[in-house]
Amino acid sequence: MANPVRMRTNQDDYSRPATGELTRLRPAKINFYLKVMLQQGYAGEQVLAGTGIGLRDLADPLYLVEISKYIRIISNINRLSGSASLAFTLGEQLTLGDLGILGYSVMTSQTSDEATRLWHQYNPVFFGNLIAMDFAHVGDQLLLTYLPYPHIRSELLQFLIEEKIACDMALQRLIGIRKFPVERLALTYAEPAHLHRYRALMDCPIRFSAVRSTMLLTTNAMSIPLRGHDPETHQLCLKHLTDVFNSVKAGSMVSHKVRAILHQNLHRHLSIADVAERLHCTARTLNRKLEKEELNFSDVNIAVRLEAIQNLLATTDLENRQIAHRVGFSEERSLRRFFKAHTGRTIQQFRKETLGDGLSLASR
Repeated sequence: MANPVRMRTNQDDYSRPATGELTRLRPAKINFYLKVMLQQGYAGEQVLAGTGIGLRDLADPLYLVEISKYIRIISNINRLSGSASLAFTLGEQLTLGDLGILGYSVMTSQTSDEATRLWHQYNPVFFGNLIAMDFAHVGDQLLLTYLPYPHIRSELLQFLIEEKIACDMALQRLIGIRKFPVERLALTYAEPAHLHRYRALMDCPIRFSAVRSTMLLTTNAMSIPLRGHDPETHQLCLKHLTDVFNSVKAGSMVSHKVRAILHQNLHRHLSIADVAERLHCTARTLNRKLEKEELNFSDVNIAVRLEAIQNLLATTDLENRQIAHRVGFSEERSLRRFFKAHTGRTIQQFRKETLGDGLSLASR
């Protein structure tokens, strides 16, 4: 096989570093889950059980869902449905309305290349970044590589990749591409019992237990003209999309920057003076700015560390001592004390409550 050659694109449009802060989700994806599960006879309270999230929260377009709570919701819907192929059912039910302004921005793009750029640029803040994508030329074909968050749980990985495949294929249908030119699919997990759901989506060789999860396309996959292209509507959608994206990314600007710095330095236990220096201000000024947002540095510091711990517990199989090292504790005992003091639960209780037995369905 020919050596991969990068596409003539900004790599940041398509992939992310192997490490970094997990992006919280906007309500759109959770509301989509609620819609599908309601059709199957399950109430929103059942889907959201154990998360502390209410339906009113999800009605706020600027509300953001923490990753650990998102994992609990995935566990809930898998357990409730009892279906090992639930991810494909989700894809079948996807509509442009579920994708909101991002869906309409993609639909009104001129070509599949432009649509793909938009989808992968804005997808993380709208739908999360547990699975990212990398694109590269291989001879005259195009190779898509799935980039999971490091050390992600195998059963969670399978559900997320299946959901991404099903929803990405649904997106192609929604924007007017009748048959997306998939030449070959390779997946790292074992062949599931519901192989027929894959076959229903794509007519190509599929290999399981592969070294990497990849999808091989023909190069014309990125130059397909879209029937829904409308320049004027597209520009209006892009403006609104950018506004929403910026408002979510900015949040409360000072606290957002503080969170980012703390997350990048979890192992160092930065003081407010350390963070203020990176923001080119004094500790006193930083305190005043946080107070305007009704926050204080200590609470933000604790919240960042706690969310990082919860995300690692929910998404990975890392041992407690490994997690302790990653988030700045010299020993596991300190991690356990910190977690219990700020959540009222032990680490074991959190794992059990978050994962339950719902995610095991994905690997059956």
